[in-house]
Amino acid sequence: MSQQLSPDFSGIDALLRSSAAAFSYPRTPDIATRVRARLDSEPYPVSIMERVWEAMRRPVFRVATALLLVAVVAVASALAIPQSREALADLFGLSSVKIEVGPVEGPPPPVLSPDSFASPATLASAQEAVAFELRLPAEDGVRILPDAVYIENIGDPRVVILVYESRDFDLYQRSFGFYGKGLPDADLARESAVHGQPAIWIESGGHIARSLDADGRLLIETERTVNRGTLLWEEGGISYRLETGLSEDEAIILAESVR
Repeated sequence: MSQQLSPDFSGIDALLRSSAAAFSYPRTPDIATRVRARLDSEPYPVSIMERVWEAMRRPVFRVATALLLVAVVAVASALAIPQSREALADLFGLSSVKIEVGPVEGPPPPVLSPDSFASPATLASAQEAVAFELRLPAEDGVRILPDAVYIENIGDPRVVILVYESRDFDLYQRSFGFYGKGLPDADLARESAVHGQPAIWIESGGHIARSLDADGRLLIETERTVNRGTLLWEEGGISYRLETGLSEDEAIILAESVR
């Protein structure tokens, strides 16, 4: 239903209609065509992942990736190369033990008893020679006296060796410094524990024992081959090494009796 204009506006309406008919409007611009042309000339926005892939195709990114792979391989190789496996001891949590894994260069050092590389002593004189309290293994709460006592005087600090020949073990004690171990096979060493604290058990089979000074330098005169099992642990700032024909479980019981 059309709306009827009042008589007051009928004249104005007629005037507007006649004016519109005589007026020339400009042509409507083709906006759609212009927008489409601009969109076709510019790349569409890309997602974050598309930007990442685009960056990865750039030469500088490929070089950086290659360098990263080289670094990863180098780290993996360091753990696999025998000569760099002293980190093995670090993984076991012992700061005073350095372990190298690999074949021995040249003839292996001889198997030596303490009397061939250390000086005989008494418990009293050995105690005077070191700045820490010597500890002995015990049985049924009673400390077991050693069959012999020796002091390894090469280097500093000194090493006290308690020999229990009748019980098939020798107990080494020292403060600071390091013990070095050369293993033909990494599988000879495994993680153990004494009083719940980190320890290393080395199976019998012929490994090389050596003493290092406080700076980690090798004391060549101390190199020797050990055919017995060895238990290494630390307690109260003292490093202990138990060389024995006992089993690992028996060695742990013995080590936990030391007081």
